[in-house]
Amino acid sequence: MASSSTTRRRSRHTNPYNRLVTVAVAFGSLTYGYCSSIIGSTIGQPGWYEFFNLPQQGEEGYGTTTTNAIATANGLYSAGGAIGSLFVMWAATTLGRKRCIQIGAALALLGGALQGGAANLGMFQAGRVIAGLGIGLLVTVCPMYMGELAPPNNRGWLVGHHAIFLVFGYMLSGWLGYACYYATNVNSSFAWRFPLCMQCLAPLVLLITSIYIPRSPRWLLQKGKTEQAWEVLKQLRKSDDDPHDLTAKEELYQAKMQIALDAAKLKATGYGPWTAVIKKKSYRKRMIIGFLTQWGAEFAGPLVINNYSVILYTNLGQTGSMPLLLSALWLTTAGVIYNPLGAWLHDRINSRRWMFMVGLMGCLVTTSGLAGCIAQYSGTDNKAGNAAGVFFVFLYLTFQGTLCDTTMYIYVSEIFPTEIRPIGMGFSLFGQFASTLILLQTAPIGFVNIGWKFYLVVIIWCIVFIPIVYFYFPETARLSLEEISARFGDDVAVHINDVSEEQRRELDEFLKAADVVHMEGAEKEKAAGEKAIESA
Repeated sequence: MASSSTTRRRSRHTNPYNRLVTVAVAFGSLTYGYCSSIIGSTIGQPGWYEFFNLPQQGEEGYGTTTTNAIATANGLYSAGGAIGSLFVMWAATTLGRKRCIQIGAALALLGGALQGGAANLGMFQAGRVIAGLGIGLLVTVCPMYMGELAPPNNRGWLVGHHAIFLVFGYMLSGWLGYACYYATNVNSSFAWRFPLCMQCLAPLVLLITSIYIPRSPRWLLQKGKTEQAWEVLKQLRKSDDDPHDLTAKEELYQAKMQIALDAAKLKATGYGPWTAVIKKKSYRKRMIIGFLTQWGAEFAGPLVINNYSVILYTNLGQTGSMPLLLSALWLTTAGVIYNPLGAWLHDRINSRRWMFMVGLMGCLVTTSGLAGCIAQYSGTDNKAGNAAGVFFVFLYLTFQGTLCDTTMYIYVSEIFPTEIRPIGMGFSLFGQFASTLILLQTAPIGFVNIGWKFYLVVIIWCIVFIPIVYFYFPETARLSLEEISARFGDDVAVHINDVSEEQRRELDEFLKAADVVHMEGAEKEKAAGEKAIESA
């Protein structure tokens, strides 16, 4: 019993080093959140319209010149993000996860500087597309990296840091935009330039801290650098109640054997990773599910509501600085309450599928209520009706932030095997940027021309998507990244977290005596390893 208890305790352990590395990388997530949402407060700054000679809402030309400029800014950003996410498909394997993080941070830094110092609208839009490229890399590689470093029983919380810091970026942009609004009369240029320049802070911190973070152990194993992977895993899993580093040995052994098994199976079929994602059924299923997870979560409407919240609150009768204040409060509830709660719940509810489905159901109900309020009360003096619309916007975030925002990143970081993880993650996040490109490009035009009916896109999508998740998305909670393969019909080389305590003890006894790092060179150890695989 004591041994069983120790095994359970080891499996739950997350040491300070693992948490510190996760927080350091989460500055990439903060970069994504801030850069993605800053346009929402920028379009609420009168000085931005004045500097670029753009008509403001209610003025002649707003529905054409201004909405096209805003749509272009969002479209170029999303297009850059899409290209960045596709770049990761190649770069994360060839250059490594760490190098992708550094490239993404550098591009985001440059893009933020160009926007903050824009001398004309063309320079501003160039900054948007360059920032988008950086963000595409960061939003794809950061949760992938976090997932590859996290232990199974704490992966929800640790990878959930991506969504937590992401919304911290949203929150920071909202409050900074609100505060700078009051500088308009003193220095209208500062009021919109300073928040844009602040895009440079988080990627600068990330660039500095990235010097000290380790390479992903699974990437190192894939490249044959077993000794380096072992040193990283020892640091990540070091614990006083695990003096023999058995948790690290288990993970190294399992990952190493799974990578070898997957490579051997692909070699037997004659496929390379790029061909396998199309021709191998289980890999093709993962690619489709990953793409739909990101596409589906974004088509539930979070960035439409966030990036155009100023316009939304204005339509609901709010004026002056109130739209910016409500936007900042909306994002604060997500950053302080909903996203941290969602990340915490993932390691307790242990069902990615049900958290996602309940979140989508909530998005469906609240968006329907919001659309009804806009249809009935937009442009009227009915304070109760307009207040109800604001209420539905805030209630929407209860479901989207807690249940969808964390799940969409955790799930796609889990479902791909190491050899195709960058390809799968890149393609999945391409789905997010493709959906945001469509929605953010059309939303300002749709709000002007069809009003509340634009939200029918979100409502209808949720109705269609929920049954797809229920029938086709497998559960991944509490399993290692390697064990998840079984949920897609693939073989698992070594089972650890989904076997009995007795079987796990037998494996641990074998690993205590084995030289896991240099196992290829010892035939006896290889034979013993095969026996351990069969018994587990």
